Amino acid sequence: MRKVLLLICVALVMIGCGNQVQTVPPLPGTLPKALTEQKIDTDIYFDATVSMRGFTTLATGNVYLTLPDLLGDLCGSLGEVKFYSFGEQIHALDGRSYRQFTTPAVYTEPITAVANVVDRAEVNHLSIIVTDLFESDSDWSNVAQKIREKFFANHMSVAVVGIRNSFYGEIFDVGLEAAKFNYNSWDNPERYRPFYLLVMGQDDVVKNFLRKFNERQTLPNDTGYLLLSESLTETTSDFATFMLQEQENFYSDDTLGLDSRVKEFGLDSFVEPAAFLLNWKYQPPLGACPLDLSAVDTSVEVFSVTGEEWTPLSSNDVRVNLLKDDRQPEMFLVKVSLTPEKSLAEGKLNFVRVKIMPTEQGYKLPPWVEAWSVTVDGEARNFDGAKTVNLTRVLGSLKDSIFAAARPSLLNINFVVTP
Repeated sequence: MRKVLLLICVALVMIGCGNQVQTVPPLPGTLPKALTEQKIDTDIYFDATVSMRGFTTLATGNVYLTLPDLLGDLCGSLGEVKFYSFGEQIHALDGRSYRQFTTPAVYTEPITAVANVVDRAEVNHLSIIVTDLFESDSDWSNVAQKIREKFFANHMSVAVVGIRNSFYGEIFDVGLEAAKFNYNSWDNPERYRPFYLLVMGQDDVVKNFLRKFNERQTLPNDTGYLLLSESLTETTSDFATFMLQEQENFYSDDTLGLDSRVKEFGLDSFVEPAAFLLNWKYQPPLGACPLDLSAVDTSVEVFSVTGEEWTPLSSNDVRVNLLKDDRQPEMFLVKVSLTPEKSLAEGKLNFVRVKIMPTEQGYKLPPWVEAWSVTVDGEARNFDGAKTVNLTRVLGSLKDSIFAAARPSLLNINFVVTP
């Protein structure tokens, strides 16, 4: 009989002294939506402006000429694929006409409007923009703002794949006088000019695309990957994957049937200190920003159930320590400790949300970004066509956007403490 009563008390929140009971309200905040669909449709947008023409003119060292078929086959294995060309306007392509992107004649558009493509992109699709990232500062500022509002603010990810490719053609708006510049990379890989894939969509889908694209790369061209994601690890860093090592004054109490990413604990004593220790393996995904884990930020929120709602508690003494294992650089110990009397509401169901995050100074662009970037000052004849104008500023604006909109995290430690 006592066992039956215990199960009922754990599964339901008792209200007052009467017989009225209430199910556990939805947890406060939003857990990132897990990918459930195996198939995902893809929209691929090719920049058809004249500045892209030079990528089609040389045969040696040319990944770009293989790109339409490569993307069609790769993304076709994920779901339905549609191709578009764009300049200022966006044009849908029928059948296999996307193969025209391998011919110079198709690149006639005078204006690039990536912002219009971001507006057009569907958030439940994978969207890929093929471009040379040739935009003015004001135009790109608009693009970054739209990406922030449409993708980062909705827990989605953006990746950039840069590929250095043979090039013979014109580059525009070079130097102080915005001159036109003729550039020939010849067959010298050190002179190859970069083009980029801007990949936008659900986090799991974007990460999966990067892995598959990397596996399909057969030519030795220099390739750089950048992933801007709310989740800084290859797999989710939460209680669905954590290895719980030690518990002090906590005991596992997994009877509420909540999301597997949320751990349920009970307390042996409300007046004694409580703590748990878990193992965590840092596995950065392809394209991850380099992180300085010697200094991290933590965010702690505590809620308790009042009636049918979660009420935030004004103070707590929850402490979080991230300890590196010197014998295994990728392994860490994470300790979470608290004093129940100072952190939780007695006799109520409590929810604790802990995030461990890199600092702004410790969240950096990969080295290849700066290596491929060039400023626009000076004479056109001194311009380095093997680099992209203001690439560091362009991709830095995206990095800053996700940091402001979604604050990327290393670990999300969510747990409930039952009364």
